[in-house]
Amino acid sequence: MATMWNFRRQILQHLHPDPVADEKLAARRAASEVEFKLTQECLMSNPKSYPVWFHRMWVLEWGECSWQWKTDLKLTAKMLALDDRNFHCWTYRRFVVRQASVPLTDELAFTMGKINANFSNYSAWHYRSKLLPQLYKPATDTDQDRFECVLREELALLRNAFFTAPEDQSAWFYHRWLLAQLEERLGTATTAMLETLQEELNMLNELLELEPDCKWPLATVSFIAKKLSLPADTRLAQLKMLQSIDPMRSQHYKHQLTLASG
Repeated sequence: MATMWNFRRQILQHLHPDPVADEKLAARRAASEVEFKLTQECLMSNPKSYPVWFHRMWVLEWGECSWQWKTDLKLTAKMLALDDRNFHCWTYRRFVVRQASVPLTDELAFTMGKINANFSNYSAWHYRSKLLPQLYKPATDTDQDRFECVLREELALLRNAFFTAPEDQSAWFYHRWLLAQLEERLGTATTAMLETLQEELNMLNELLELEPDCKWPLATVSFIAKKLSLPADTRLAQLKMLQSIDPMRSQHYKHQLTLASG
């Protein structure tokens, strides 16, 4: 199928070379509208078809279809409402957002809506990790402080996800990203970073009282305990428990046990 779409693009380029006159612009727009209709019909049948999404992306740029931006933002919102894990649709939406210069604050709000609907939406969490550094570029000390505040607000946001669905990995990956961002800005062994890690550890210990056999909080506690240089006995007990509840990764935990006991 990818070959067919590629052949179709070659035909379009042949039939509608770079337009100069108004009538040629109108002809290219008409051709683009046909492609948008065709690809939408295909996506209704197979919403995760990479060749179809790529072709639509190509048409949007080739046809200089600024008039289509608003429609496609609505289309992606509708399709993500049907399947919020359609990463092809997420990729296309990010492309349209760049083309249309959509305010990043609007997209951040869009991801928040998706996360509130489903904490397991990995794509939405991932998108936030791309949006936040663009929104809060640390060019000055004031920007740096603001970004740090935002990162801490994101940590607070994650607590709802952790206590609602502790077994889901999506929010836990985002949590690691947030800690890495804070560590990059605060430093590894600074008082501010160590206090942040301790606060997270306290929260996770509360969670483990409710969910003692849950892999992700246990693995994160082990990760933070290593960062805080806590006694090895604590980590050894955690890693042994992880071996028991996550046997598919037992060799990984065995390696971590060797490092911790060394």
